[in-house]
Amino acid sequence: MKKKQYKVVIVGAGPSGISCGLNLIKYGIKDILIIDKSMFPRYKCCAGYITNKTKDAYEKLGLDISKCHYSLIKDFNILYKYKKRQTIDNKFLYTNKVIDRVELDYNFFKLAKKKKINILEEVKILKHDIIHNELQLSNKDIINYDYLVFADGTNGYGSRYQDSKKKNIALQLIIEDDKKEKIDIHFGITKRGYGWVSSCNGYTNVGLTDVYDNKVNYSEVFSDFLEQLNIKADIKKLTGAFTPIGIGKPIINDNIYFVGDALGACDPLTLSGLRYGLKSGEKCADAINKDNNKLYIKYANSLKYRFIFMELVQRIFYLKFSLF
Repeated sequence: MKKKQYKVVIVGAGPSGISCGLNLIKYGIKDILIIDKSMFPRYKCCAGYITNKTKDAYEKLGLDISKCHYSLIKDFNILYKYKKRQTIDNKFLYTNKVIDRVELDYNFFKLAKKKKINILEEVKILKHDIIHNELQLSNKDIINYDYLVFADGTNGYGSRYQDSKKKNIALQLIIEDDKKEKIDIHFGITKRGYGWVSSCNGYTNVGLTDVYDNKVNYSEVFSDFLEQLNIKADIKKLTGAFTPIGIGKPIINDNIYFVGDALGACDPLTLSGLRYGLKSGEKCADAINKDNNKLYIKYANSLKYRFIFMELVQRIFYLKFSLF
């Protein structure tokens, strides 16, 4: 059993956790430990689309996006109940060659390692002593911290300190095929979400999202989606994940922070959280560096009010579609 002390411990080596670590390094704070339950590269249930703003945010942190094999797919269509409503000249949404986030997350992870950030993989928290700032880990280490950052998603260890029960569900299936490159976004598939079919480089990613309802059999909804698309695939390979709804508590105990999905930093309209994850990691690092929690609380409140407005827009948007 080893006992160690760190200034900052970050739980989760995804975009928000790595962003926080890289920004701390910029401030000269190097006494950092990141722990993650997975071994990298690891699969994440996410189509991995990034916008120009997200691309810029990654590159600002030093990630060379060209090494992650992202490109624009020009053929971009909006459909409602399988009927094409609009074609968009896509100049803003980038897609990875395999239409997932594995390569993006792994290159970001390697950047953190290159910057000499200490990262423990395949390690979980067994016990958290919030009074004495202590973590017991599955590798038998005892870790003490000055600051703790939860960047471990909607259902991670940090979720036990949040109150929100509402969440979105996302399901996806990746298939090898020879379809032409295009992105189709389908509305009318779920009550308050959308479906997508993206084809690129010999792969097709089929997925759907919705505000989670435990009365809905989403496997059946997905199977029907595939049938309507005339796509034959093994439903056993279907993967899923939850994303948050609404901003939670940004800080507890004066030294425990929440970033990314653990905070609830996810766009209510698109259910995308990468850009907000990167920014929340940056803002958290700034607050830690300046020892000023008010800075991070102010940022979280600005997201809270923005997302309340966006959720209202979402309700109007899906009501409009339901009236077609």
